[in-house]
Amino acid sequence: MTVALLLVGGLLMPRAGAAQGRWGTQVRNQLDRASSILSGKGYEMTHELFTGSLRADQAESITLTLHAGTAYALVGVCDNDCSDLDLRLYDADDAAVDADVQKDDTPIVQVTPHETQRYRVKAIMAACRTSPCFYGIGVFGK
Repeated sequence: MTVALLLVGGLLMPRAGAAQGRWGTQVRNQLDRASSILSGKGYEMTHELFTGSLRADQAESITLTLHAGTAYALVGVCDNDCSDLDLRLYDADDAAVDADVQKDDTPIVQVTPHETQRYRVKAIMAACRTSPCFYGIGVFGK
């Protein structure tokens, strides 16, 4: 459903500590798999990867510009301690555009903007066994 991720290792910032490195590697591997699937469907990475960590029931938002006429797939992944990560996408007016709040750890939201504008992507850590859980968001377009 989403794009190919080239040079993921070079795009993700290394994290301090052996444990964080292990969780970061899990997130990177999952983004690699998502990238492979999406590249086979004509997508390519359009933005730098975003990575972070959240405790259960916490949320974090990022903003990014999406361009008119490009079909986007935003993919979230999380480490092995996470069993449910959700994504919500809002436009410049803060109106909901798409959301994936299913009980899974690989949410995907999609949009093809009619005009270029800033969007807000909200990542919600719905379930995390050992806090914090690490996650990543890849943005792909075609």
